[in-house]
Amino acid sequence: MDMLEQLCRDHGLKLTIQRRIVLEVLDAATDHPCAHEIHRRTEKERRIGVATVYRALNSLTAAGLVTRHVFSDGKARYERVGRAPHPHLIDVDSGDIVEVDDDGLAQLVEEEARRLGFRLVDYRLKLFGRKN
Repeated sequence: MDMLEQLCRDHGLKLTIQRRIVLEVLDAATDHPCAHEIHRRTEKERRIGVATVYRALNSLTAAGLVTRHVFSDGKARYERVGRAPHPHLIDVDSGDIVEVDDDGLAQLVEEEARRLGFRLVDYRLKLFGRKN
């Protein structure tokens, strides 16, 4: 049994060919693709329909294997679960999304939560800006 199959099984989900394709596209992504972009990135010999991509994303999100983000452009964008929380810098003109290297920032956020009497379990930070 391969890693993706075991991961799905651990989350109570059968790994179909379509779900495998979507997960492989997300594993290779260095950005946060929308469903249409995921569809575009599937290999020609392994092409699946865009409606199938949406169904796969919905089931993977419900199972907790994929995170859905909605940024200022209103599009749902996706990434695999398991990565450490990280801030996103969103270009307000182009809609481009850049992951911010948060060395030190995560520790600062965690310390502030502790100071206020909380144990931080997760955080999401969106920064908005314009390129100079």
